[in-house]
Amino acid sequence: MVRNRKGVLAYITVISILAILILYYLNIKYEIQSIKDILFWGILAAITETFVIPFSGAVVSVGLAVTVTAMIVGGPLVGAIVAGLGFAFRMPVIEGKRRHLFNTEIHRTLFNISQVILVIGIAGEILYGVFGYSEPKSLTQLVIPVLLIILICEILNSILVAIIVNLMHGKNITETFIINLKGIVPSMLGIGALGIIMALAYINYGEGVVILFFVPLLIARYSFKLYFESQNMAMETIHALNDALEVKDSYTGGHASRVQEYAVKLAETKGMKKQQVELIRTAALLHDIGKIGIPDYILNKEGKLTQKEFEIIKEHPVMGARILSNVDSLKDISNIIRHHHEKYDGTGYPDALRGDEIPLESSILAIADSFDAMTTDRPYKRAMLVREALEELELNKGTQFNPILVDEFITAMVQ
Repeated sequence: MVRNRKGVLAYITVISILAILILYYLNIKYEIQSIKDILFWGILAAITETFVIPFSGAVVSVGLAVTVTAMIVGGPLVGAIVAGLGFAFRMPVIEGKRRHLFNTEIHRTLFNISQVILVIGIAGEILYGVFGYSEPKSLTQLVIPVLLIILICEILNSILVAIIVNLMHGKNITETFIINLKGIVPSMLGIGALGIIMALAYINYGEGVVILFFVPLLIARYSFKLYFESQNMAMETIHALNDALEVKDSYTGGHASRVQEYAVKLAETKGMKKQQVELIRTAALLHDIGKIGIPDYILNKEGKLTQKEFEIIKEHPVMGARILSNVDSLKDISNIIRHHHEKYDGTGYPDALRGDEIPLESSILAIADSFDAMTTDRPYKRAMLVREALEELELNKGTQFNPILVDEFITAMVQ
């Protein structure tokens, strides 16, 4: 659902007008040497933009290599036109449906075409107009210009996309911009290398040889596809495991998602690196996965557990770590899961670690897990108020919980 429809339409209108103006400006300043070149690169661009890779609700393409090559050998005007043609005539499969010019909402098509024309046009003018670039004859003359173009394109594209995502879904522009820029270095090196190869091939040998080098581009696309599919499969595995646990433990439905929310909030408040935050996000969702191995009569018992039953329950962190250690993409969180019931004073389980011996991520999970347990109704107890739960954390810092993390969690929760 679009959050600000009028704002989106106004934004697309502005981008479209700017795209027309940049084309008009480039047409005055630069000449098109050959219509045949535009058709040649336009067809290649449409092919690469057709074979996109769906990933996390978005799509990834390696078509920028073709567009950059067209700009290098033909100039900013040719590059901008080729970029527009690539998006106008692409036919990708998105969400199981073949999309093309005639069955896609006009405003989406208009934004996509206008945006790439604007990005490539501006990047080309910076390269040719500001830096005085001219057609290269050697590899050394190509490397810096190609990498510079891709860097400019990635930044401009990320800005334009972040704005429309904000208008459509209300997401923070800065956060979206940073997410879009993630992986910019591999993109510059990978796509840049392909662009350099194709540009040199075209300049020195002509169109026929470019076709030969076009095959590695499609192979690169296939490699990207396999990578993204493996990532999607890993996420599906995570959610399947979590669903299996919630079916088994009917009293803790939604518990993992809430623990994830609290743990990520604490990690971000502490200023942890993005990679660490993502590990915590996944670990929180699966922190109780070992309970799959706990008998139902113990897991769903309404009364107080016997000492023997409690000893069995205490095995779930070890079971969880063992399960996850057998999944390649989840090995990194197995140790976090194993130690999320350790206590700061060394009286926890399974290994009686104390203080800084406990992984920081595990200590974060311990606080998030306990806070949700205290603030959620269970058959054997009423839920505490948030204020009461925070007081309980304060009371037990330095014994059960890491004192610094407790202070930071309280700060995060009262903001």
